[in-house]
Amino acid sequence: MHLISNIISVFLIPLMLSQSYPQYMFINNIIKNDNNLKIVEKSINKNLSYLIEDIRILQIEGGKDKNKVDNINSKINSDIMKNVTEAEKTSAEYFKENIPNFPYQILSKYIVSRNDNNILSFYNDYYEFLGGAHGMTTRTSYTINKNKEEFLKLNDLFKSGYNYLDIINKEIEKQIRMNPDNYFDSGKIFKGIDENHNFYLDQNNLIIYYQLYDIAPYVYGIPKFKIPINLFDENFIYS
Repeated sequence: MHLISNIISVFLIPLMLSQSYPQYMFINNIIKNDNNLKIVEKSINKNLSYLIEDIRILQIEGGKDKNKVDNINSKINSDIMKNVTEAEKTSAEYFKENIPNFPYQILSKYIVSRNDNNILSFYNDYYEFLGGAHGMTTRTSYTINKNKEEFLKLNDLFKSGYNYLDIINKEIEKQIRMNPDNYFDSGKIFKGIDENHNFYLDQNNLIIYYQLYDIAPYVYGIPKFKIPINLFDENFIYS
């Protein structure tokens, strides 16, 4: 009987906890998967007569080196808030001169595309509408080595000496040729990327992207190219 009771307890107690406190199982999964780096969200919301603001910023907690974690958070926060601060100032100045028909908007959200024991990769879309025909979105992205608690650059993803740029550029050219009318000058504007180009990862792809109007009309949104990781064979370090 004691054995049966113990077995039942093993299964029932976690189930009861997860039903009564839904965050219980979720939080433990985050800690297990994140090498003690926990994702938290910083949010700012304003609803003024002339401005609607909804800002969500990914930050991390925990880790082994507080200074490194603080530096990561500071970089992410600064990239977004410098735009927010400028847009707030501009919208307030506009409001003094002319009451808008529709409230101005400042919105920011993040999407986590990969999160495992080695890598946290995500992008942030910052949108502002301060009048005119339409708003504008700016994308920033971050890929973090969770063991070293450092940002990764594009060339950090590959073994030293590997010509990854050639593989990436050929794949982007191939994808552009599939829909040339979606790009300026039928895609001829694409001249290749360099080692400083923006990127993020999902589990199976390296995603290269451009900002609005860089290589394509606004109507097609932010151009992005999924480069399958298996194209790099064993030269990709974080498969």
